[in-house]
Amino acid sequence: MHRCFMSYLHVLKGVHMNLDELHEFLYNLTDGEKWHLENPEKLSPFYNTLSPIIHNGEKCYMFNFKNTLKDKHFAVVKETRYTTIPMHFHKDMEMNYIYSGSCEFIINNKKVTLNKGELAILDSDVHHSAINIKNENDIVINFVYRKSYFTNRFLSRLSNKGIVTNFILDAISQNQKHDKYLIFDTSNNFKFHQIVQLLLCEYYSPSLNHNELSETYMILLFLELINSVQIQTNSYHCKNQNDKIIEILSFIEKNYKTCTLNELGNVFNFNPNYIGNFIKDKTGKTFQELKTLQQITEASILLAESSYSINEIISKVGCTNANYFYKKFKSIFHKTPKEYRSSIKN
Repeated sequence: MHRCFMSYLHVLKGVHMNLDELHEFLYNLTDGEKWHLENPEKLSPFYNTLSPIIHNGEKCYMFNFKNTLKDKHFAVVKETRYTTIPMHFHKDMEMNYIYSGSCEFIINNKKVTLNKGELAILDSDVHHSAINIKNENDIVINFVYRKSYFTNRFLSRLSNKGIVTNFILDAISQNQKHDKYLIFDTSNNFKFHQIVQLLLCEYYSPSLNHNELSETYMILLFLELINSVQIQTNSYHCKNQNDKIIEILSFIEKNYKTCTLNELGNVFNFNPNYIGNFIKDKTGKTFQELKTLQQITEASILLAESSYSINEIISKVGCTNANYFYKKFKSIFHKTPKEYRSSIKN
């Protein structure tokens, strides 16, 4: 059994809430769910306290998570079963994770069905609703984040991992250039589900080190999400344009030393000009900029972890113009390669 997974299991044994208790907690009827069972097909009285507004040309509700988040960076909300959720948006970010069962959503006027292990990350201001009545086994966990959560310390701990990671981080942060939501499938990644369970146990039954553990689990969650994406791209099969751009970025990341736009076109059956424009539209960067970014990223790792000379590193990452490499490296890290190596070693 994988060593990391074994460590997750050891941690699981030490949390205050165990998995059986978590299961019971999630499947127990809440007061809201009892009300909906007694009042089928009626909206919650909660909506009597809200007035729908016209937002981006559509009538919808604005949900405010101020009382849920309070002074925290993120909060967890289990969606109420036995009812629908009308069209709404919020100013915070949200990740809808299908813990079990399934749920049908309308997101930006598109019908999206998510099954167990699938999730949607929604930016602020995205219009969405849950259109089917969730039954007993349909457990949807919403992670609500302040947008500022994806800046500074969180992003710095996940940065410099490659262009696929950077694209996903940009997509879920305030720097994104995408259609404001992303769909991921982690149904075949049991570690991801285990980390969700760890996080939920800690959230619902806080330990003495609650803040540190919660942030660690959240970092693990997104690292494992990125792993899932990169594993899925190995098959070169995609369901939508977000999957396609991630597949393309993954290919560049793996073949950054030698790949060309013509080679990309051949691999993905696109005209080179089309695929170049597609990359630019989805990422805000040209093919050459992304290739260079990956070369610089790999060089920074070698500077930190190897004893190769700078000229050897430049050659190893596939750069043929040393002056260009130095210029680009400094523009990204605000240090020369020599200064960067010294700062890492000290």
